[in-house]
Amino acid sequence: MPRNLLGILIAIFVVLVVVMNSLFIVRQEQQAIVLRFGEYTNAINEPGTDEPGLYFKAPFIDSVVLFDRRNIGLTLESQDFVAADQERLIVDAIVRWQIADPRRFYQSALTEEGGASRMATFTQAAMRRALGTADTNEIISGRRAELMQQIEGDLNAAAATELGVRVLDVRIRQADFPPETRERIYERMRSERQQVAGRIRAEGERDAAIIRAEAQEQSERLRGEGEGERARIFARAYGRDAEFAAFYRSMRAYETALDENTPIVVPPDSDFFRYMQRRRGN
Repeated sequence: MPRNLLGILIAIFVVLVVVMNSLFIVRQEQQAIVLRFGEYTNAINEPGTDEPGLYFKAPFIDSVVLFDRRNIGLTLESQDFVAADQERLIVDAIVRWQIADPRRFYQSALTEEGGASRMATFTQAAMRRALGTADTNEIISGRRAELMQQIEGDLNAAAATELGVRVLDVRIRQADFPPETRERIYERMRSERQQVAGRIRAEGERDAAIIRAEAQEQSERLRGEGEGERARIFARAYGRDAEFAAFYRSMRAYETALDENTPIVVPPDSDFFRYMQRRRGN
């Protein structure tokens, strides 16, 4: 092989190596930081910007680190926590997060795997702080949404400062008792529910008795008021016409005493039947 041809091939190879070390591509779903001798120089296509494409860097002295620009999922399975009532719970959780500051993320975690590991540690600490203030009933059902928001806020404060990430969502996927204590705790919860139901039932019966007594009292009062008004009306009527009053009293006495098929023995000239003997009854 001629010497000049060998030189040309070597030059072409060197140029290709230099070009390959000078160009890099940042895809739409990626973000990148450029390092010069290991020191940060700039970031490309970080969240809030739109800068994908082909880029140049100084060959051999600049290096590029690529990170995912999309939301990243972290699943924590079978995490053991102790609630405020000292009961153990096995909790599964999901965290969605995003690298918001690639420079800080690189300085703290170097790689996405290292960042995920630190996020798991931060999440466990935030969950321990939140779940340690709630009892098992609140964690399983009563306050789960509130506790997830508390964990998300706590995790955001720590992760943003330490890792340069933004926590988008925290979900407690499942919270249950360990198998060895599950039946005992469920039996205790059933007993507590029965006690609550009994108390509510007793309160309802007490309230019903109070309502019935008040209704009865009001009924008696209204009946008394009606009887009093009736007596006043009769008194006014009796005062106006004594003969009509005597007649009315006799008619009421007949109505009360002479039921159908009821025998009654009195003399025909008895004063009881005076209005049946004479029109005026005297």
